[in-house]
Amino acid sequence: MLKRSSRSVPRSTFLRLATGALLALFAVTPAAVAQDRGFRFGDDAAAWIEDVDAGDLDVLSKVGVDFDGMFGSRARVYVNDVALLNEVEKLGFRVTPIPRVVPNFEGGGYPTVAQLGSDLQAIAAAHPNLCQLFSIGKSVQGRDLWILKISDNVTVEEDEPEFKYISSMHGDETVGIVLMMDLIEELMSEYGSDPQITRLVNEVEIWIMPLMNPDGYNAGSRYNAQGVDLNRDFPDRISDPVNTTAGRAPEVAHVMNWAFQQSTVLSANLHTGALCVNYPYDSDPNPFASYSATPDDSLFVDQSLTYSTLNTPMYNSFWFNQGITNGVEWYLVHGGMQDWNYHWLGCNEVTIELNDTKWPPASQLPGLWNDNRGSMLAYMDLCLKGVRGVITDQQTGDPLAATIRVVGIDHDVYTDPDVGDYHRMIEPGSYHLRITAPGYRKKVLPVVVGSGDATRLDVSLIPNGGLYRELPDLQGTLR
Repeated sequence: MLKRSSRSVPRSTFLRLATGALLALFAVTPAAVAQDRGFRFGDDAAAWIEDVDAGDLDVLSKVGVDFDGMFGSRARVYVNDVALLNEVEKLGFRVTPIPRVVPNFEGGGYPTVAQLGSDLQAIAAAHPNLCQLFSIGKSVQGRDLWILKISDNVTVEEDEPEFKYISSMHGDETVGIVLMMDLIEELMSEYGSDPQITRLVNEVEIWIMPLMNPDGYNAGSRYNAQGVDLNRDFPDRISDPVNTTAGRAPEVAHVMNWAFQQSTVLSANLHTGALCVNYPYDSDPNPFASYSATPDDSLFVDQSLTYSTLNTPMYNSFWFNQGITNGVEWYLVHGGMQDWNYHWLGCNEVTIELNDTKWPPASQLPGLWNDNRGSMLAYMDLCLKGVRGVITDQQTGDPLAATIRVVGIDHDVYTDPDVGDYHRMIEPGSYHLRITAPGYRKKVLPVVVGSGDATRLDVSLIPNGGLYRELPDLQGTLR
């Protein structure tokens, strides 16, 4: 067996040989590994692997090791075959198994899946003017994927940015479930008395999904009941650049189909197992890249710091400077939800890691809520910054499905075609917006963005071949 500790060959040669040796041991091809998403549900094993670098990540991921976190040179991983850990040890790595989480729903700290559904139904029944509860589909084992809509005019489509929190796509990462329920209760109970909460409910369409992976949560497993890591199953701009639900886990397909019908501007997905805000990109064409910046990199940094600076333990993290990290800077992931949201939907999303322990004692939950309450509200408020407006047909006044791009930034956002409203978060400065819609003449208009509430720029577009003369200086209402 080739030993990692005796690298007398060039690094690239060693990695090729090591990968080939492990693939041969398990009698699979790289293509077969890519196609086989089947971790045995309820039988996956976690471990720490010591002394790991970027090249090792690429090698080990190709043979079925699922990376869950990097902490210095120490990696937390999952495998679906304990024998694989034995072979990893033979390569010279030091492997330490992590005891499996046993779900504990006693004592009222963590709700059962059934209790969670009942609690959400009770909240919706008690506050019909502020919230509506929806099931966007069923998990593999038939459990509802609940999502709650919160707004002051909850049955009406308004000129408002849409925001979402989705928690616990990994079933053994549980803190977010409780914190989302705490947040929902806070929004309901403090509306009308707390100015910050009242502003958010009045001016933002808020969506909260406390639990994306109910089957995994019920079993104490990272994976869904098919053995799929849901945060590796979304379309990926590098490895899987087809934005379709075909062949994906039901939970992923349901979230995608729901998102296609919405126009979310800002979102976050909640995890545990670390303490940081992780921003895109998670993947990169270069498997050895140390950073992968979006066209909105500085904006993502500022938005991530908005969250971490109000969470003292996170901001003072030992592993993450100021409590934030670029995804690839931490470790490379293909098929993650945050990259999919940004690349295909024009929605800024980050991954928030709430606690180093995945399933902490219930006694710690009140302290974690206190650490995160202010951060969660401040992060939501970000979707009210930048530039916003409504795009309409100049002749009819009807709302349009339009695309908005800041000139010089290679990224698009989109209107909500129901109302025609767009919301482009951007840092303070002077810009030009290019507005396009199929069948209409494009517009390019200047806009000045401040640090407070979003600048408003409403725009009417002229149909191609229309009789109206284009007057760009008069058809944008800037204030």
